[in-house]
Amino acid sequence: MNSYLLDTRYRILAVLSTEELTQTYLVEDSNLPESQFILKQLRPANNNPQELNILRRLFRGEAETLEKLTHAHNQLQKLATYFEEKEEFYLVQEFIPGNPLTEEILLGIPLEEEQVINLLLELLEILVFVHSYEVIHQDIQPSNIIRRDVDNKLVLIDFSSPREIVTTTMGNLEYIPIEQLQGNPQYNSDIYALGIMAIAALQGLTVEELTILIGNKNVLTGEIIWRNNMPQINQELAKIIDKMIRFDYRKRYQSANEVIDDLKQINDTQEEPKQEKQKLQKPWLLLTGIAGFIALGTAAWFFLTPKPVVDAKLLYLQGVEKYDRNDYQGAIKDFTQALEANPKDAKTYNARSDAFYQLKDYQKAQLDASKAIQLNAKDDNAYYDRGFSHYQLGKYKEAIADYNQAIQLNAKNPYTYYGRGLAFVELKNSQKAIVDFNKAIALQPNYSGAYLQRGILRRRLGQTQTAIQDFDTIIETNPHDAQAFLQRGLTHFANNDRELALKDYNSAIELNPKYIEAYLNRGDVYSELGKNLEATEDYNKVLELDPKSSLAYLHRGMHRFSLGNYQGAIADYNEAIKLNPKNGTAYNNRGNAHLESGNKKAAITDYTKAIAVRPNYALAYYNRGLVRVKNGDKKAAIADFQQAAKIFKQRGQTTSYQDAQKEIKNLQN
Repeated sequence: MNSYLLDTRYRILAVLSTEELTQTYLVEDSNLPESQFILKQLRPANNNPQELNILRRLFRGEAETLEKLTHAHNQLQKLATYFEEKEEFYLVQEFIPGNPLTEEILLGIPLEEEQVINLLLELLEILVFVHSYEVIHQDIQPSNIIRRDVDNKLVLIDFSSPREIVTTTMGNLEYIPIEQLQGNPQYNSDIYALGIMAIAALQGLTVEELTILIGNKNVLTGEIIWRNNMPQINQELAKIIDKMIRFDYRKRYQSANEVIDDLKQINDTQEEPKQEKQKLQKPWLLLTGIAGFIALGTAAWFFLTPKPVVDAKLLYLQGVEKYDRNDYQGAIKDFTQALEANPKDAKTYNARSDAFYQLKDYQKAQLDASKAIQLNAKDDNAYYDRGFSHYQLGKYKEAIADYNQAIQLNAKNPYTYYGRGLAFVELKNSQKAIVDFNKAIALQPNYSGAYLQRGILRRRLGQTQTAIQDFDTIIETNPHDAQAFLQRGLTHFANNDRELALKDYNSAIELNPKYIEAYLNRGDVYSELGKNLEATEDYNKVLELDPKSSLAYLHRGMHRFSLGNYQGAIADYNEAIKLNPKNGTAYNNRGNAHLESGNKKAAITDYTKAIAVRPNYALAYYNRGLVRVKNGDKKAAIADFQQAAKIFKQRGQTTSYQDAQKEIKNLQN
């Protein structure tokens, strides 16, 4: 494979990822020795010659837009070139030395509020530029953000590949808002994803914990409940994040600049109050560095607590008892006093390491595990513990070395293979990660965590069927998890399996009869399948649970329109507009319903209103142009089609652009 040159110049150095219809490689340009690029290969799902010609035009149009955009900003991964070979399409992208943002967040280590604000500000500035080109990234997540080695700046990578070329299963649903799942992405869909990242960073969540958090929603409003575990958070910052992740995109920030303005108001006043709070709660943190804390911490605990029992064994047992009651602070005090009496007890260091880990103090956990290993190099549990601490600190290679040592000492612990599998995932070694998850499951057949991680990894690799099998196993283990059914349903839906999605939505609703998101998604599936009564009942149920859901009116209106019930659709769009007067989609859709009812004047009024509230609404311009053609207003129609074509082209919507150009030519001829 290395000797063959793609496009007569690109030599493959390594395979980075493989999916059903896409592959990603690290390549070298043979004309530029020692140069490296990322090459993405897109395989069309259909090789019908007529459809292939259409896909070819779409690919070129979208690639042109992407090339122009990425070369205009220093913090976007540049598209170097693109080409077609043997009826397959290729994107050649800049290789950026650096580390993905997954090495800074999603490690179980919370970031300071100031760090999160600065992170958001830098990424939002990039989004301001991207959105100015009328492009929506649609895949904002930590793995698609690189901390560049050369200048430590963040770089946004992996803009969505031309979507018409390949059909891929949507992964990482945690960062995707409801309107994007329903095929209606907005500019603030990207803002939603940044808000989710901010929560993960502030709370120090792992990937698993983030998935659980996203499932914790208000059953009536659909809003994510996340502030309960953060009573000390700056309330202004919390309000900003709340507005970034609102369920209804119309209630979110409407532009990245709005978020930047609000964040800058709190950025200057963030640091001082927080330092004062730390002084009150933990005075010993005034010592510089972890080493200073370890050196003097024992003395501090000695004077702040009653005189300890001299018996180290009794203190150890007291600590274990407190640990089992989740009193980790109390356990640490007992273990520390035990170590004063017996400073060479490896098991007590190991136990205190576990307590520090539970408190997410991974640095101290790693130091105690290292001390335990120093005292007893044959303790596999100490290597295991230090491996997880290294993992949480983003030291994945060190974690793997510890897991290897633990496995050498004890090859029967499924959790060690699981931990090593997680580290391999972070190092992009999917093959070894799968092997480790397989081993963990072989040793413990009911290990739901291993099934979950293997399923997520398989989904990311495009192995959707085997991923679903893993989710099946989880549901068999815990058949009362409504969120698991919903997520599997969304996966089926993204994979175009409507019937299977429907079954999972049914199960989710049976488990949670107030699950608004499940009703809404089930209603959409019923509508697509022609089950009209059932679809209407689901939309009605959403309105029963939340009478102010403009989204439910909008979806019921679209359903009624599909049935030819234009007056019923108009009534629903009226309600949607009443609840949200800036809903451009509702105006446009109501215009369509008026047009089908024969009321061209009302249709033009609605298309005009849609454009007024959403000036770059290309489809509204196009629709208004069609009506003006029917009215014989040739000049105004051409102006509308020209505006629509301009916006379609800027967004890389090649087919729509060509349709608008065709209308212009017909009128000019």
